[in-house]
Amino acid sequence: MKQKIIFTTIFNVFALFSAGQSIAEVYLFAEKQFEAGNYIEALTEYQRVAFFDTENRFEKIYEKTGDLFYITGDFDSALRNYSIAARIEKSDSIKTEIHIKKAFCFFKQENYLFAVNELMSAGAPKSDPLKEKLHLYTGVAWFGAEEYDEALVSFGKLLPDEEVPGLENIFLQFEKKQKRFRPGKIETLSIIFPGLGQLYCGDITSGVNSVVLVGGLAALGIWAWQTYGVLDALLSVGSWYYRYYTGGIQNAKAAAHEKIAHEKEKTYLEIIHLMEKNLKSVP
Repeated sequence: MKQKIIFTTIFNVFALFSAGQSIAEVYLFAEKQFEAGNYIEALTEYQRVAFFDTENRFEKIYEKTGDLFYITGDFDSALRNYSIAARIEKSDSIKTEIHIKKAFCFFKQENYLFAVNELMSAGAPKSDPLKEKLHLYTGVAWFGAEEYDEALVSFGKLLPDEEVPGLENIFLQFEKKQKRFRPGKIETLSIIFPGLGQLYCGDITSGVNSVVLVGGLAALGIWAWQTYGVLDALLSVGSWYYRYYTGGIQNAKAAAHEKIAHEKEKTYLEIIHLMEKNLKSVP
């Protein structure tokens, strides 16, 4: 294995310099590929530059490599390169921007608590636009992690005092919707009366199907019981009744989760709309 690594390294060195290319030329070629939208080719060339740049002449190479991995959807590799870039970056403001880029990777992976940790480790920016950006994305991270009190605090830092009650009301309405469509509550409704949970969530088709199927099987079971006896009724109808009864309960819970997810998305859009009205410097 060690011999293979040595051979590969020697081959790469030979391939780089036998064509008469300097590291600077490779870097310029990578830049042109990036500008042309040839991201895979650009990524390959940036990695060559990073490998051979022993003097750290191209300090932005790791951030750019991270950007390309992000564009191509390889968020783990993007995170590794951003971590190196943040470690060697001398500018505090650029380092903060790199931490934000790492948070975006975690957003894509839906690892919102990791994003929170990344943003909180970014330090305190000196410029107001960067402070606003950090508060905004920290609020987004807390919201994604379902830590709504923390999200409210982060978003509230971005608004003038007269707008804060409006933000608080958005969160209050969402909290009410969460309680109204709590999965445990919806499940109980469907246990008491099949289909009621789905109907309560607005899933009319599923609710009516549960009422008809379970109600029809219950009626059939009663008829079989009266006609042939309890044992025959249980053997012929019992398993079907249990299947559709419990299936309806699971459908009701799924409807509750879907309803809450829908309300969460609506709430998020309302928050972002409020932010857009009050923030001009955050892209």
